[in-house]
Amino acid sequence: MIRLLREINALRTEDKLHKKLISRLTVLIIISLILLGIVIFNIVFRGADAIIASAVAIVGFILGVFLFSRMNVVNWNEAEEVLQLGKMDLLGYGALALYIVFEIGLRTFLKDFYPISGTVFLLAGVCGTLFGRVLGTLIEIHNVFTALHKKKR
Repeated sequence: MIRLLREINALRTEDKLHKKLISRLTVLIIISLILLGIVIFNIVFRGADAIIASAVAIVGFILGVFLFSRMNVVNWNEAEEVLQLGKMDLLGYGALALYIVFEIGLRTFLKDFYPISGTVFLLAGVCGTLFGRVLGTLIEIHNVFTALHKKKR
């Protein structure tokens, strides 16, 4: 993981990452940290169940890494020699649809079974999903960059 972050930082300092890609990942990280703070506040001060919140966040994280990160298409722009966000393909639209169904289903399920803490658990799931999307996108950046460098060798 640390190697991946060092590689991403090296790409950023070499101006090999498109500004839009960097800003999108930064916004996702900031939003997920805010949601994490809200969830922790509700666990510590309002008595929300930490085990359920953690479980929902972990499920969201796993789905974010392996499924919902596909919404962001990362590709190499030969002309500008930079990694950038591409247009969403059919797989991206499918992942977006599944993401919406997941969020609506999670909200409905949690409100029915945990009416008092349902919102906190929903925020935990969204937080995990956003963290997972960021990590999945970083992994995709790594894969595109290494594939490109293997071709050049």
